[in-house]
Amino acid sequence: MLRAADPVASRLLSRVGINVGALYCVVGIIVATALRSVGGTGWVFAGTVLLGVTLAIGNLAVPMLIGRQFQHRAELLTGAYALTTNLAVTATTALAVPVALVVGWRWTAASTGALLGLVVLAAWVAVYPPGAPGARGWIRRRAGHGEHSAPVATGPRHASRARTRLTVLVSVAFAGHTFAYYVMTSWLPSALADLEHLSPSGAGLGASLFQAAGIAGPVLVPFLAAIRWPSRRIIILLGVAWIIMPAGMLLAPSWWVLWVVFGGIAQAGFFTAVMSVVIRASRSVDENRRTTTVMQTVGYSVAALGPVATGFIRQHVAGWSMPFVIVLAVTVVMLAAAVLAVRPAKVESVPLA
Repeated sequence: MLRAADPVASRLLSRVGINVGALYCVVGIIVATALRSVGGTGWVFAGTVLLGVTLAIGNLAVPMLIGRQFQHRAELLTGAYALTTNLAVTATTALAVPVALVVGWRWTAASTGALLGLVVLAAWVAVYPPGAPGARGWIRRRAGHGEHSAPVATGPRHASRARTRLTVLVSVAFAGHTFAYYVMTSWLPSALADLEHLSPSGAGLGASLFQAAGIAGPVLVPFLAAIRWPSRRIIILLGVAWIIMPAGMLLAPSWWVLWVVFGGIAQAGFFTAVMSVVIRASRSVDENRRTTTVMQTVGYSVAALGPVATGFIRQHVAGWSMPFVIVLAVTVVMLAAAVLAVRPAKVESVPLA
């Protein structure tokens, strides 16, 4: 459902702009969490639909915002976005049950959405007022853009063909990344329980290391960019680390802790790196929006098949070799597409100012 909303969200952002579109996103999240807390299947369904649409707006608005205001710091800001999201999800997951036991799950869901949403809403309006073409003046000057809110679309006439090529390649890379991530997130606990004879709680704890290690990925990418690593080298490093995880689980599953750490760092870092490539390669906010829309729609739609396909395979093929072989093959294709997408002359990491 979230992916079906991407084209709608993209069209909305094209018409109203980032400043107003983000307001729709935040207000929608507040309303959606309230609806889901009312009770009853109908309200839950309505809140879920609204939440899917508003999150789709946010997923597109953030890369557009980074491209508009902070294109020269794409790795740093994209890494901060990924890291903040990771920490917020981890904190919410950890605190939801204890708080719900005290005040009830409905109050927990409603109050979380309302309180956090109102804080974000106030901060957003203070920095990015509705009706303005971009941020307030001091933000634009801090970003180094002066009075310009976005890069100007210029380039040779063959840029459309080059853009199509980039969009296809980053979509394939992103689809492979999210496919592997969804499969590992969904099935890693079961694999650890079967292969290493861990208890359900032990397998869950072991699999959580995959998410915890992801905190390092968004930090690693801007660090490497700051020390003048080119985008292609960063992509190769993270892609190889991603490949190591399924390969290691196939060849030496008893070393699973090492492979899970490699995969955890790679999955969050690769997301940051690919998003940064799109942001840096976009000559305008509109190019950013269109490329990100296609990449996320294709990527997440393909990825949604991963856990289902893995479950089907598990029902018909004994052992875990086949699922890990599939993830290995997917990550190899992912890396190849990402490397082809990064042209040193066009998409190069710039030292962080």
